[in-house]
Amino acid sequence: MTISPSPPKGHRAYPLRTDVDDARDGFFLDGPPASRRAPAGAASPKPPKKTRNAIETKKRILAAAESEFAIKGFDGARLASIASTAGVQQALIHHYFSDKAGLYREVIARALGAMSDAGWTILAELAVPQARPKIRELAEAFVGMIMDFYASHGAILSILRHETSATEDLALHVIGEKAKPVFDAVVAYIEELRRRGEIRDDVDAHHLCVSALALATVTVQDERLLRGMWHVDVTAPEFLLKRKSEIVEMVVSRVEVRGRKAAPQGKGGTLDRRSARFSRRRRG
Repeated sequence: MTISPSPPKGHRAYPLRTDVDDARDGFFLDGPPASRRAPAGAASPKPPKKTRNAIETKKRILAAAESEFAIKGFDGARLASIASTAGVQQALIHHYFSDKAGLYREVIARALGAMSDAGWTILAELAVPQARPKIRELAEAFVGMIMDFYASHGAILSILRHETSATEDLALHVIGEKAKPVFDAVVAYIEELRRRGEIRDDVDAHHLCVSALALATVTVQDERLLRGMWHVDVTAPEFLLKRKSEIVEMVVSRVEVRGRKAAPQGKGGTLDRRSARFSRRRRG
C-alpha cells in the first residue's frame, strides 16, 4: 500500500499519488511494488559505458600537438596544454604516443606520410614509358603536391625551424623514413630522362628538386614579406594557381632540350585536376 504524506494545515491538498509518482520520487513505504522489483539474486543494471572513438581522439591530439610544437617548439611544448586543447585527459596522450618524443615523431610522420603517399601515386601514373615521357606533367604534379601539402601543413615548416639537438635526430629519422624514398625516386626519374636525352644533359636532378621545393614553399615561409611588399593574399586560390603555373614554367624551361619545347598547359589542365584531386584526398 502506498501512503502519501498529509498536506500541512493552511495548504491545499495534494493530488492523489500513484505508483508511477512514487517510483519516480523513490517514495514507497514498503519498497517498490512487486511488478517493479528485480528478481531475487539479479544484479543491478549497470549504466552503459561511454565509448571512445580512438581514431578521432588521436586526430584531435595530433592537430593540437602540431599547433603547440609549431608555436613553442619541442622544449616549450607542454603535454597538459595539448591535452586541454584536444579536450582529452593527459593520460590518453601517454596511452597513444608513450611520451612527448613519441607524439612529436607522430606529428611529423603524419604530415610527411600524406605527401609521400601522394608522391608515390604520381610516380606510378607517370612511370617512364617507352614513348616520350611527360616532363611537364611531372613538374605540374609535384609542384602542385608540394604547394597543397604546405597549404595544409604549414605548421610543419615552423616545427622543423624549431629543431634543437634534442629533437634533430627524431625529425631526421622521420624525414628519412617518410620523405626521402619518394624524393630519391623523383631524382632517379629525372636522371633517367637525362640519360635518354629527353631533358638537357646539364640538369642536376638534386638541385632541380631543391629549386622546386624552395619556389613552392616561399608563399608559406615568407607570407608576411609578400603581403607587406605587394599587399597580396598569398592564400587566395587564384594567386596559388598562378604561382604553380609560374614555377612549372621555370622548371620546364630549365630542363627542356633546346629546340624541343613542351606543349603549353591550358586552363583546367593536369595541374588543376591533380591539385584538386590531392586536396580532396586530404579533406577525406
